[in-house]
Amino acid sequence: MSLLKNSAKKIANFVYKHFETSGSGTMILLTSLTGIALSAFAQTGAIIINKKYTTSQKAFMIPQELTEGFITIIATLIVVTPLQNLAKKCVSKGKIRSKAMTNYMKENNLFKLKNEKDFDFLSSVNYITTNLKKSDYFTKSTTTQQKNLLQKHENIIQDYNSIFDGTSAIATTTGSVLSTAFISPFLRNYTASYLQQFNIDTYNKIKQTQKNNYKTNTFKSNYYNPCRI
Repeated sequence: MSLLKNSAKKIANFVYKHFETSGSGTMILLTSLTGIALSAFAQTGAIIINKKYTTSQKAFMIPQELTEGFITIIATLIVVTPLQNLAKKCVSKGKIRSKAMTNYMKENNLFKLKNEKDFDFLSSVNYITTNLKKSDYFTKSTTTQQKNLLQKHENIIQDYNSIFDGTSAIATTTGSVLSTAFISPFLRNYTASYLQQFNIDTYNKIKQTQKNNYKTNTFKSNYYNPCRI
């Protein structure tokens, strides 16, 4: 039991460190895509080992299952990625912010810069912090005062990261739901109908070729049969 707990803890720590900078939205997206891929492979494996299906049925079902999984992954990426970028841009531009971020922007006159093309909230905080450390007021302050001044800026960065992470997660979840519930089923059904007709036509051609070959071989066998003379 302790081994399982330690293993789970190591995996959780690895995931946290890996996605700490990119945010939980990226983690949600990758885990979602991994789940879709594994599901498609599992379904394909179940079809392959199922003896109830004929070879012709498997020839249709296997490519269909893999294609549906691939389409779902592509559709999810197409929908989620722009939503993630939009959410991140809104937070970095200060369009989506917490009350603490709003107060910070007011105190440091950042609202007049908010609509500028190159404005970035986090970069602005880092710029203000750097200038603060160089100011006479900061250098003449006591160590405790300096810590308190810097703590205020560290707190706002943590608040920003929290809003950034939450917004990214919401955007990813929303995009995944839209993709899997509406867009992917439509694309899968359209592709499945095309594949079905394509496989049916291919199967009929193969059967017709086999039938023609059988007739040809039968004719040759009867025509050249010495027993007929």
